[in-house]
Amino acid sequence: MTIYGECIGTRERLPVIISELCDSECEIELQSATAAIDELLDLWIGAIGPLPVTAHTSGERRYRARFREPLDQRIIAHFAVS
Repeated sequence: MTIYGECIGTRERLPVIISELCDSECEIELQSATAAIDELLDLWIGAIGPLPVTAHTSGERRYRARFREPLDQRIIAHFAVS
C-alpha cells in the first residue's frame, strides 16, 4: 500500500510517500532528494493527522517512523482497502 502524506517538522513541511503502515510504525520516503526531516515530527497520513512520530533514517530519502501512540486499527483498515 502506498499513501501520500506530509511531514511537519520544526523547519518545514515536506510531502512524503508512506508505505508499510501498521499500528506502531511505517516507512516514509521524501519526495525531494535534497530535503531532510527532523527526528521528532508530526505526520499526516492522507487527511488523518497530525500524528506524532519519531523518525530514523533507513536509507537515501527513506525513514522508519515510529508512532508515539499506536494507530487505531480502523485507520490501518481504511488505507488497506484504498
